[in-house]
Amino acid sequence: MPVISVDWWKGNDRGQREELVDEVTACVSRVAGCPKEAVTVIVRDVDPGHWGKGGVLADVLAPAAQPDPDTGEPRP
Repeated sequence: MPVISVDWWKGNDRGQREELVDEVTACVSRVAGCPKEAVTVIVRDVDPGHWGKGGVLADVLAPAAQPDPDTGEPRP
């Protein structure tokens, strides 16, 4: 019974999470040779200010890649 954890930046909508869970479940089920019902996927939305890379917080590294906090849409 595989358990898969996915950490990604906050701002993805429910449809994107559903697609991610469906695709990851299908892949793991196929590779592990187990039924889809045996696969658990945990999705964690992480604020970029709580995500660091190379000693720098992600909201500093790529501010344009962050969604607008009011609309959830990508910033220009």
